[in-house]
Amino acid sequence: MFNSFKKKFQSIKKDYQDLPIANENFIDAILAPVFFVTISRFQELQTSILLTGALIVITLSYRIFRKESLKNSLIGVAGTSIALLIAQIQGSASGFFLPGIIRDLSIAAIGFLSILFGRPFTIYTSKSIRGWPLDWFLHKNVKPAYREVAVIWVLFLGIKGLLQLYFFNSPEILAVIKLATSNQTTIFLLVMTYIYGQRRLLKLGGPSVDEFLNKTPPPWSSQQSGF
Repeated sequence: MFNSFKKKFQSIKKDYQDLPIANENFIDAILAPVFFVTISRFQELQTSILLTGALIVITLSYRIFRKESLKNSLIGVAGTSIALLIAQIQGSASGFFLPGIIRDLSIAAIGFLSILFGRPFTIYTSKSIRGWPLDWFLHKNVKPAYREVAVIWVLFLGIKGLLQLYFFNSPEILAVIKLATSNQTTIFLLVMTYIYGQRRLLKLGGPSVDEFLNKTPPPWSSQQSGF
């Protein structure tokens, strides 16, 4: 059973391998924030910023030396640099986490509005990956699955963002929240909501994409793969 789930997990993960969330670098996602907060407990903020910056430069240089793909690394370096700049401007270690808090709450707010207006953002995320027709996503026996998955993500990102706001003056707790909701945790949730969405599509009994395009009358077999 475990091996079966593991295979399904890896298969689904491949579907989302081009999303930023699936390619977030370990240094940027976990090591840099933890390193920065740890150093800031013993050193002045300016020193902590410089040392964290040095860590990022060293790891980037190592990847260049190893001739590894730099696409996601450069995005991560840019994000970490902005976080360090905001920490410098704000004058506290907590400022490092501000970009992530703004991102999470912004996505949660946009997601909430998309649900409210009957156009769950998960529909457009899936459409950009699958290329399936928008009208299929909006079918009355299909859309509820995407709406429910959108609700899960809005709750996750909203709670995460609000927790960070509540503990904003405690950078150590912010680092723990960052660690607990790292890219691997988020990918796990991504896979679980994918599986949930697939099962909901089957239960809703709507048409598959092919059945929709071919205007096949019910009863339908539902979408058997993909979400």
